[in-house]
Amino acid sequence: MHRAISVEFGGNQAHPGVVDSAFGLLNSVQRPQVMMLGREAYATFPDKVAAFLFALLMNSPFRGGNRRVALASLFAFCELNNRDVDTRLLDEKAAENLFKRVAGHRELGIPPENVFREIRETMTRVIVPL
Repeated sequence: MHRAISVEFGGNQAHPGVVDSAFGLLNSVQRPQVMMLGREAYATFPDKVAAFLFALLMNSPFRGGNRRVALASLFAFCELNNRDVDTRLLDEKAAENLFKRVAGHRELGIPPENVFREIRETMTRVIVPL
């Protein structure tokens, strides 16, 4: 997905398919499946999506294009699970602003738990069944 997005949309730091952190990518992909004391840490679908996006944006596993991959991953994750994103509620600009806040929370002085809460609340509102 990263390669296709980098080729299609480019960007100043596009390096199609280059993974800087295999651990960060694996951590992001596995985050929605985390179990805690025998229970799912992220019980609802929006929680799982939020956990995945949060981890992907925090880990920044690719050399450039991490926010673009996160946006495409949001739609792919939903589609694979018979869900959709209401783009009237999460349009391109709103998604860009949210993902910038998540990716840059340290520089903005926003605690990670607040950023995760924001992305989880947003996903709860915008994800709908097909």
